[in-house]
Parts: sequence; C-alpha cells; structure tokens
Amino acid sequence: MARIVAFSNQKGGVAKSTTVEAFAAELTARGFRVLMVDMDAQPGNLSLHVGADKERRGSGDMLLQAKPTEENVSDCIQDAGDFGDIVAADERLDTVDDRLNSRVGRERILDRALAAIQGRYDFILVDTPPSLQVRTLNALAAADDVIIPTRADLSSVAGVSSVLDVLDDIMTVTSHDIDLVGIALADWDPRLSLAKELGAVVERLAEDRGARVLGRPVRHATAAAQAQRHGEPLRVFAPSSTVHEDYRELVSAYLAEIGLQ
Repeated sequence: MARIVAFSNQKGGVAKSTTVEAFAAELTARGFRVLMVDMDAQPGNLSLHVGADKERRGSGDMLLQAKPTEENVSDCIQDAGDFGDIVAADERLDTVDDRLNSRVGRERILDRALAAIQGRYDFILVDTPPSLQVRTLNALAAADDVIIPTRADLSSVAGVSSVLDVLDDIMTVTSHDIDLVGIALADWDPRLSLAKELGAVVERLAEDRGARVLGRPVRHATAAAQAQRHGEPLRVFAPSSTVHEDYRELVSAYLAEIGLQ
C-alpha cells in the first residue's frame, strides 16, 4: 500500500509545488511507483509544471464522487512521464470546498478515494492549497507523512506553525496517527543573514514540536524555475545544478527517515 505524503504550508510561494515535483521525479527515477495529487487550484500550479491536461477529469471530480471505486478514480489519473502519474487540478476544483462542507465525514473524503487505488503505488504525494480549506484538511487527514516546505522568511515560518497546530487538531478529531517527517527549507540563500537567523528559528520550532528540519536546505537557483518552464524534472533539465543535488539529498533524507534507505 502506498505511503501518502502531504506537502503543506499555510503560506504560498514557499516552493511547495517545486518540492513535490522534485520528490516525484527522484522517487520515480529510483524505481518507485509514484502518484501526484494536485489539490491546489492556483494558476501556475503543479499540474501546469508537469504538463498535465487540466481539461480532463482530475482532483475536483475525484473528491466529488459519491462512491469512489477503482474504476472511477482511475479515470482521473494521467501519465506524467518522468514525474510518474498525476491526478491534476481540474476545472471543478475551485467549487469543491463549498460543496464538501455539508458532507458527513468531510475530512476523510480524499482518504476514501485514494484507498481505491492505493495498492497500485508506492508513494502518493499530495500538493495542498496555501490556506486552511477543506481540501487541506482532507490531505492532512489522509496522510501517513507530512512534509512542510518553507522559505526562511517571517510569513513562511508563521505558516509552518499554523500547519503544526492543524495537525494536532486533526489527529485529535480523527484518531489518525500522522508522522510529521520534517520541515524542508527551500529556496535558501545562505548569503542572507536573515535567512540564517530564521533557519535557526525553524530548527527550534521543529525541535519543540518533536520534528526536525529534513536534510539540508535546498539552495536557491534559477534552474528550478527554468525546468518548470520546460516541463522537465530538475534531474533531466539540470542534473549538475546545486538545486537538483539538494533535492536529491532531501529525498534520501526522507527515505532514511521512514526506513527505506
């Protein structure tokens, strides 16, 4: 059965989708079967970066199914090449939160849908919206592991604290044991003194909540944005770049954390 990994921060612009893409491509290259689930309806999101067809049935349709089955969930999955497979953000995703609010057990809808196809994958990586919506709650409630990508700036660090608070609430309400694997520092510029200071703040915050900063900081590099514009994984577009090297190390740190490396 696949491990479900939610990537979440209550602040946008923290390299969350970039981190999901890098994880998907690296895990796929290492021989794992990977499915990405894009729950973020923002323009310029994960689905766009990996070349998915957003006109097809996707995550919005999957969440609105009354009785998810392997067949109708499979209809929402697309091949994403070097990134594995994806359930893309479709046109219905923007309306999902309002329509799910009245559903009984609204926090477990994604969990039930993914259960139908969970045996086909080793990892299911869920990219969440940068706000506390029903979709975010669903992703966290379904997750076995949570990774919180963040930049070393004040608003991003505040978003980390918000996710940690929400995780505590979800585990209390659902009796679901979620492993906070760690916080991933991304888009890191070691030349900035503020980045170093806030990096230390993130370290203390993680330690206080029984977590840690995962791997080493992912250094800032234009190669990440260039790879997205070309629709290619970093490991293909810029295999010798520092940002690819750092993401490869981050994936290795995650696998070691869960006992697979």
